[in-house]
Amino acid sequence: MSRDLKEVQDIINSISPSFCAAKWLNASIWLGNGRTASCHHPLAHYIPKMEIEKDPSALHNTEFKKERRKEMLEGVRPDECSYCWRVEDIGDDNVFSDRVYKSNFYTTEQILQLKDIDYTKNIDPLTVEICFDNFCNLGCSYCNAEFSSTWANDISTKGSYVNMKTSGGNTYENAGEHAMPFGNKNEGNIYVENFFKWFDQSLKYNLQELRVSGGEPSRSPSFWRLLEMCDGLNFDFAVNSNLIMDDERLDKLIQSASKFRAMDIYTSAECFGKNQEFVRYNFKWDLWHKNLIKLHESGAFRRINIMMTISVLSIWTVDEFLDEVIKIREKYNSIDIAFMSVNILRFPSFQSINVINQAEKKSLARNIKASVERNQHMMKEWEVNQFERLIQYLLNVDKSYEDLDNFDDKLSDIKNFVNQYSIRRNMAIEEYMPNTFLNWWEKLK
Repeated sequence: MSRDLKEVQDIINSISPSFCAAKWLNASIWLGNGRTASCHHPLAHYIPKMEIEKDPSALHNTEFKKERRKEMLEGVRPDECSYCWRVEDIGDDNVFSDRVYKSNFYTTEQILQLKDIDYTKNIDPLTVEICFDNFCNLGCSYCNAEFSSTWANDISTKGSYVNMKTSGGNTYENAGEHAMPFGNKNEGNIYVENFFKWFDQSLKYNLQELRVSGGEPSRSPSFWRLLEMCDGLNFDFAVNSNLIMDDERLDKLIQSASKFRAMDIYTSAECFGKNQEFVRYNFKWDLWHKNLIKLHESGAFRRINIMMTISVLSIWTVDEFLDEVIKIREKYNSIDIAFMSVNILRFPSFQSINVINQAEKKSLARNIKASVERNQHMMKEWEVNQFERLIQYLLNVDKSYEDLDNFDDKLSDIKNFVNQYSIRRNMAIEEYMPNTFLNWWEKLK
């Protein structure tokens, strides 16, 4: 599709100023506990069992989601999509919200036909992301027991985090009892079984792309069961993997790429070296870097993508991380290696970059801007746009729409959380975090 983002924005706005094609054509589904959303920004909602008993496609076509489609067709902004409204309300014509980026996955014809489909109709999405369970070998700082078995084990064995005040802070008081309602092995999960039923009945014939996330997908038996069902199908496949794995598991993942029209890898990283190892517990910077290179050199994948999650703990070396990715591109003399997407963390609110004072945020924005300026010769335009969006966010936004937490409570929680997190993980803050963070941290304390 040869069109720029402004053209995509004009296409979706011709239907309504709040329209997003992802509400129809994309699905994110957490099968471990039966929840769904149209992308990773809205809070996921539970899928009523009675709805999937009538039609397995209700894993995507919930009555709740249909009402949000109706709002978009009428030009009403769904509250759950506040991430995009916040970006759009900055008022910068050169900064595009994810409503535009996510609609850009689809052709003009695919988008425009949605306005003529009754909002109550069940449709098969073209792009789907699923999580089978929470099995994961990492315990990232902003994650929790619902999405990581490592987190669940930490809370189960060491107890809850204490004295947390914000709504997000309360997340660290439980071991994810609702994350895996079908048990630690996820046996007899009706959502997983209905997904495989839906997949076999119709979904596999209409898909453009199927993406599996986690947890860590390669740790899930359901992931390998899915791969066994995928020979000879005409869609693209993608995997969200932390890449912290041995050669045997990585080689098996590389070999699976031949099953699909094309296969993409999405991996998560956003800051440099020891900072990254603190943010993502059990992360090994050198291993991740080696495996990233191995994936590229295998030639098995269409694209390798790096999903950056910008939080109060990771923001400090984002510029160094960008420099490092560009070094890889320069080594192989290719701009098409390890594409970067920039996602600004909103939950838990106490880990948002908005807890940093404005003077420090301006300094961070300058550092990131300088890195973009020296590296943009080896960056895609849309990547530059995403980093520019982060810069504008640092300079102009002090609170996300859905953040109802008191600022002092957020400051209390970040101090409380980091201290407990570092002790539980046996990672001394001074050994892992950069001096810029430590200077801010001392003032905060």
